[in-house]
Amino acid sequence: METISPETRISRAGGFVTAPVNKELMMLNVEQGAYYAMDPIAADIWALIESPSTVSRIVTALQVRYAVSHEQCQADVLRFMARLLENGMILLDHKAN
Repeated sequence: METISPETRISRAGGFVTAPVNKELMMLNVEQGAYYAMDPIAADIWALIESPSTVSRIVTALQVRYAVSHEQCQADVLRFMARLLENGMILLDHKAN
């Protein structure tokens, strides 16, 4: 498994169809036939990687929206990104600036 750091640039993998349902974002991986539901914070993260972004920028953006410490936010984002990576939902670029 690849390691994700604050400097890693994250981008969305292709093949997903999304739709808002109530306060969640429902996602379908057309190729795999897999469904995912994202809570509002996860949906915010998904929106933040509409264009490639570093983990550090994602953390900064979330801290503006939510009352959370940098350390907690970064740990949570890194954990979430690891899950997205395991499910083939994101791509990593370790040469980000």
